[in-house]
Amino acid sequence: MNCLTLAAIGLHLVSAHDKPGYNDANFGIYGETECGFVAGAYYNSYRQPSFQIGWRAQTDHLPLFVEVGGVTGYPHHVIEPYAMAGVRLGPLRIGFVPHVAGVNKTSVVHAMVQFRL
Repeated sequence: MNCLTLAAIGLHLVSAHDKPGYNDANFGIYGETECGFVAGAYYNSYRQPSFQIGWRAQTDHLPLFVEVGGVTGYPHHVIEPYAMAGVRLGPLRIGFVPHVAGVNKTSVVHAMVQFRL
């Protein structure tokens, strides 16, 4: 397993926030390496470009994943930490980012599609 070999390409699609006033069309693209490193860009909930880098853990036995990393483009920090837990449904990925006081102002459910290379 090579951490520099691209294993999948994904598309950020839409989000649902638990508070009103946020952009739900969060279109973008990301890549995932064989060992789970993720990097990409998308149009965020504040209608700004964001760049993300993180690491995703998942198994072949359960359709679940956990992702942690940092992302730009939000008003509170130059690089904002994030954590997402989710489920894989074929190529569809549904992730949940919880509200964390002092970090983000809303909980988010986010949809992505991912294609293995």
